[in-house]
Amino acid sequence: MPFVFKRRLRLLAAVGLIVILISFTAKCVVQFQLNREIEHYRTFFQKHKDNIHDIYDPLNIKQIPYETIESLYKLRKTNDVPKKSPIDWEKYAYINYVTDADYLCTSLLQFKRLKESGTKARLVLLISSNLLDTGNPKYSENKQLLEKFQEVAPTQVLIKEVENIIKPHDYSPWNKSFTKLLVFNQTEYDRVVYLDNDATVYNHMDELFFLPDYVKFAAPLTYWFISEQDLEIANNEVSLAEKQSVKLQRYIDTLATRVKEKRPIYNHLPSLPTSLFMGSKDIAKEIIESTSSASPLFNLRNKNKSAKVRFASNLMVIKPSTETFSAIINTLLPQISKKKEKYDMDLINEGLYDLRKIIYHQFKLFRKLKTEFVPEVLGLPFCSYGLLTGSIRNEFHHTLMANDILGYERVKEKDQVPLKSLVEKSKYIHYSDYPMSKPWAYSSFDHLKCNPQDIEAKSEHIKNEMCGCWNSVYQDYWDSKNFCTV
Repeated sequence: MPFVFKRRLRLLAAVGLIVILISFTAKCVVQFQLNREIEHYRTFFQKHKDNIHDIYDPLNIKQIPYETIESLYKLRKTNDVPKKSPIDWEKYAYINYVTDADYLCTSLLQFKRLKESGTKARLVLLISSNLLDTGNPKYSENKQLLEKFQEVAPTQVLIKEVENIIKPHDYSPWNKSFTKLLVFNQTEYDRVVYLDNDATVYNHMDELFFLPDYVKFAAPLTYWFISEQDLEIANNEVSLAEKQSVKLQRYIDTLATRVKEKRPIYNHLPSLPTSLFMGSKDIAKEIIESTSSASPLFNLRNKNKSAKVRFASNLMVIKPSTETFSAIINTLLPQISKKKEKYDMDLINEGLYDLRKIIYHQFKLFRKLKTEFVPEVLGLPFCSYGLLTGSIRNEFHHTLMANDILGYERVKEKDQVPLKSLVEKSKYIHYSDYPMSKPWAYSSFDHLKCNPQDIEAKSEHIKNEMCGCWNSVYQDYWDSKNFCTV
């Protein structure tokens, strides 16, 4: 009996080994064939992109330079676009949301700055209904501030009361941050620019409303997670793929010509280096593994392969959609709400717009339908639209700020442009300088003023330059906040 049992065990083991070998071999064959197919399409898009009109590159996430965004906007403003009528500004909106009365002032200051800089778009405030409840201790002050909103732009400001979306059993300062997701449901607008209000605005961003029509979502990338080594790898990846320098100006010049000639631009946009968001260099392997991404084995293998960058959620360009909002509320929100320390940014990046899964779904659709595939997302230049105040005091981040598109170079480090000019080109700067609190938490500017001796930098000159620029951003808030006095 023991002999028969051992024979059966050996037989089962042999069968199991054969199954594993067959499965492994099949996977290798599929991966090999998929790699050949991917290489074919890569070569195809490199060779023929100048003459392609209805086919989009499915193997990359694209980034769009600021100059190209401006070119598209100038073209649209001239009304020199086929089948386009004059701009109906009622179809475009900047949106803030407020769940805490302490943030009403910065929303007011943003709307004031947007109006002063010439925007004609709607200025929409989503405000928690509890802040307008007569029982709220700040009710009178809140109402007076809302009157100031209307004074800023009587025909453009719209105030909407909303109910908070609260994460259950969570008592952190971010437990109401899911309320931000209501912006995806503002379907009376063709496109909206969402702005976190713990930030300062220096100019209107109307050009963002006129990104290519097929773009449903665009946002800056979380550049602050990138190390010097990550950047070097990304630059080398681009240089190797392009077989030439990674100068961004070459792309900008080509894109400017194509915009002027009203030709498609997507395939000519710089691509986000895969090393910054993929788990490996082998895209075929990533695509195959994405098909089993729900399995515990996949999650175990990839738990340490987190992306270097993802979409920031402090500024987002969105095409509101009932379908998208329904998916958020009915599917994604219940899932993410069960996870500790997961909030709106995690829902957007792990549910709606996971960069790795986007590649999988794009290529899957492209293989089936070719011309039916249309891209939905873009990475925005982060120095222009997503700069953190903390980066002003981070010398390595100055290189990132100067180049603005990850993996590509505007300038070499030796030709670094002055920090002041980099900060001045930023239209939206987010107050984020951990462990420092938001500026309104301090009773005096002197309590948060930058001291050059507290900064690590190569020279005293750089330290002084950093502090000067940093102080100017916070001084601007201090000089402006008196407008909120009621």
